[in-house]
Amino acid sequence: MAGNLLKNIGHLMAGSFARSMIMVVFTIYIIRVISVQDFGIYSTVLAFSAITTAFVNFGLDTYLTREASRERDVFIPLLKAVTKARFLLFALSEVLLYALLKVLGYPEEVILLTLVFAFDPLLCFLLDSIYSILYIEGRTHPVALAEFGKRALLLIFVLFTARYGLFWIVVSYIVADLIVLAFLYIDYRKLVKNFPRGSGVPLREVLRKSLPFSLQTLTGLFFWNVDIMMVSKLLGAVATGFYNVGATIFKAIYFIPQSFGSVLFPKMSEAHHEGNLERLRGPILESTKSLLLIAVGIVLYSQTSLPYYIPLLFGDKYAPAMKLMGPMSLIVLFYFPAFIGQNLLMAIGREKEAVNTLVFANIANFVLNLIFIRLFGLLGAVYGTVVSQALFLGATVYYLRDVLPKVLPPMELARGLVWGTLAWVLTALAVLWLENYVKPDWADNLYFLTLYLLYKTGIIKVEGFRI
Repeated sequence: MAGNLLKNIGHLMAGSFARSMIMVVFTIYIIRVISVQDFGIYSTVLAFSAITTAFVNFGLDTYLTREASRERDVFIPLLKAVTKARFLLFALSEVLLYALLKVLGYPEEVILLTLVFAFDPLLCFLLDSIYSILYIEGRTHPVALAEFGKRALLLIFVLFTARYGLFWIVVSYIVADLIVLAFLYIDYRKLVKNFPRGSGVPLREVLRKSLPFSLQTLTGLFFWNVDIMMVSKLLGAVATGFYNVGATIFKAIYFIPQSFGSVLFPKMSEAHHEGNLERLRGPILESTKSLLLIAVGIVLYSQTSLPYYIPLLFGDKYAPAMKLMGPMSLIVLFYFPAFIGQNLLMAIGREKEAVNTLVFANIANFVLNLIFIRLFGLLGAVYGTVVSQALFLGATVYYLRDVLPKVLPPMELARGLVWGTLAWVLTALAVLWLENYVKPDWADNLYFLTLYLLYKTGIIKVEGFRI
């Protein structure tokens, strides 16, 4: 089982890493093709499309995965009800999005682009419904291929369409999603052909039971986009473009905790349903330790090397984004472990507590951004988001205070973190010294060597993933 867990996590990380790298290349390409003003508009469209994402998601995938991991027979009838709910919620979100953008006074171009781009999250969540059963059945390689494929196709299409304007970039998203959805649906049909069809599930019941998950999703998406929305409104499109360069880089690595969470969540739900959550002590400990040590490495890398690459990748006109990299990297220190904690809260039926943590963090994020952007400009958005992420992690740990001692022994976690952090600090010092003699891209290889040694020396134990 240890091998299966790591193999599935590896599939998702490989596919998501490839997808993220493609999106970095995609962003670099469109930045060089379109103007700073247009990239700011594009960033604004992405931020507001999160509203559609929240509605179409509605926590339906989390609810579907949790219930089907406990009883496979409910998957088909639940999936049918979930799909109907998605289209209903999508129509509602389009109306609300149009009204919101009108009230805020955005130009017609931004409104049109946002409403068209909203089809992308709809199609992505139709894909996620299929992913649910693949996660439960332990078949993550089709998910990895689909995630890679939809963004590889997007990049290919945009190479031909970007020069014609933002509208055709948006259309490229939708066409790529449709192609991948069609191919994955064929694999899905083969997988579930022997599943019992069961009796229908009322749409109202699905919406009612997924409501706690939807509140968690809605507050979570707002949490991740409030900084960009406020930068857009308070500092304008150009500043939004600078800020989104940093956000794009760090969002590209959020697949790391998501890969762990996607594999562990069905197992945690099943173990809790059986009353034996303690059997996941090893996987939860090693996942948390691995994520924290990776986060420490990312922070030190962002302090020493990452700013060097910003002008090289995005062009000299985005050099102001260099100063954001170091402070913005601190977000991952809190987000990575908090993601596992949020999955654990939902797996054990504490959706209300998960919502409470995000409501608290959202209020803090909004207030801190409002204050700090006025005081520190663009860096203020970074400071506000980092502090709110720390509060988010603290609130998550508080609601898990009775569960964590069973699945996350503090001394074992601390021992690995101390030695691992020391290794990263020595690596960062060595990189700074080497950069006096060689180019940063050569010196940076030490970070990858250290990550390999953390596993090789047993600081991160592969056997710990055994159930």
